[in-house]
Amino acid sequence: MKKNAPHMRRFSNRPHFWFAVLLIIFFAHVYLYLAVGRRLSTPSEAVWLCIGLAAVMSSAAAPHVGAPRNATGKISLRSVLQRWGAFWNILVLFTAFFMLVLEIAYHLHPSYGDAHRISLWLSLSAAGALCLYGLVEARNVRSTSFVLPTEKLPPGGHLRVVHLTDLHIGPFMNVGQIARAVCATLAAKPDIVLITGDIVDGLVGDEKGELPYYVPFSKKLLEIAESAPRLGVWAVPGNHDYYEGFENSAAFIENSGVTLLRGEKVDLGEVVLLGADDLDHAWQSERDENLTKSESLVASLSPQEREKFVVLLRHRPVVEPSTVGIFDLQLSGHTHGGQLLPLPSSMHRIPGKPKGLLGLGRGSSLYVSNGAGFVGPPMRFFAPAEIAVIDIVAPVSNPFG
Repeated sequence: MKKNAPHMRRFSNRPHFWFAVLLIIFFAHVYLYLAVGRRLSTPSEAVWLCIGLAAVMSSAAAPHVGAPRNATGKISLRSVLQRWGAFWNILVLFTAFFMLVLEIAYHLHPSYGDAHRISLWLSLSAAGALCLYGLVEARNVRSTSFVLPTEKLPPGGHLRVVHLTDLHIGPFMNVGQIARAVCATLAAKPDIVLITGDIVDGLVGDEKGELPYYVPFSKKLLEIAESAPRLGVWAVPGNHDYYEGFENSAAFIENSGVTLLRGEKVDLGEVVLLGADDLDHAWQSERDENLTKSESLVASLSPQEREKFVVLLRHRPVVEPSTVGIFDLQLSGHTHGGQLLPLPSSMHRIPGKPKGLLGLGRGSSLYVSNGAGFVGPPMRFFAPAEIAVIDIVAPVSNPFG
């Protein structure tokens, strides 16, 4: 990537993508409306039409209705309209999908006549149950725990890491969601807290750089730093932290008591942190034109630093072959674990590294978290919101050999 290249624009700004999405949603609405006309009475058909039009119009009207959030952090009318529209469109997509499956089954097996007559209600019930499940799964933040053995800590040494990522604090995020992630983090009593990007989402503050909507969130995140983890609270930026201007995002992160690393390393004594900036894997190193910035960062470790436990923080779960065997653990996010499965997501564009713990060989491991927040509708399907609690443990030495 050229040195003066702009930060990669967000996927949602690509008009071809949204044209395809709107086309699919339009045909799903038309298909279901025609199905309703065949199966429901005229009054019921009218009610369905009114609900559908109201939901679709709410998404279009939301950007023009007041502020996204008031200064206390409470949900506004604009946020309600935005969420309702998103919920309805996903409900329609799933209902249309289930309807098509049932219709195909009917044509293949005409004996399923009863199912054919009630296919709309079966599909709507299944889609509604799935969407409600998605709302619950996004709301509940679970703790995923695992132990990582190492010879790089002193005998019997123990380091507890809490990994947070993809909070996506924005105008449509509820403070309660962040409070649940903070509560789970504090309950783990970590030695160090590491955040791998996409901390904020959207325009953080106004044209003056003020942060009225975000103060309740920064105060909540600040509780982690105020609990004084022994080795601190550290973060690297993600792609969403850049989209609406990085300066305000960085100010929010600083106000939250988090130390930001951008292509930097820090030696904390028993552990060395390498903080790769979001697109460092795509930028040429100024030190060595044959390396990327992130490769150069890893290569900069001294022999003494390589003897310590090395944690590489990188938002995207990109693994550069030249770095494997040098770092001990890479922490990443970005994929959300496929937040809206089976709908397309960044998880599908990173083959082999979608979520969870992955051994890379030569002593290196990768953990990709689902993240504690969400993008778009507050829903998750089979990819629960999470924080990761990682216990890095050294074996106890045997005095008898």
